[in-house]
Amino acid sequence: MPGRWYPTQKVSANGRVEWPSGPIDFPLPAGFTPTWLDAWVVQGGPPAQGQTFVAGPSQSCKQSQAWDPFVLPAGGNPGEWKATEPGWRQGQFTPSTASTPPQFGIGIALMALRNNAGTAYQYEWWVDAVYLQP
Repeated sequence: MPGRWYPTQKVSANGRVEWPSGPIDFPLPAGFTPTWLDAWVVQGGPPAQGQTFVAGPSQSCKQSQAWDPFVLPAGGNPGEWKATEPGWRQGQFTPSTASTPPQFGIGIALMALRNNAGTAYQYEWWVDAVYLQP
């Protein structure tokens, strides 16, 4: 599956990825329109004392309202998605800096598509490693 997140995502001063985005680089099924997208970003953190898992920051965002303004351009070009509606957030993301090693996260997205008659739905999902920068 091709990457469907832009490889670099911006971390704001408050530790949130603002705002996750990527290309719509695959053909949409004929007669279907995107209706919403949920995007999650997670990043590993230091081992938690006494835990067998690595705790780290995570967040969710969404894009809805019939994809306004993320309508495919005339001529069938791919377009893009951008999840600008904040959801929940746990912790703060650590971006890459000149004095730290590169910082990465995992981006996960789920897109719902509805047919023009409003009687059927399809779903696309993807996951990519993303480079986090300030």
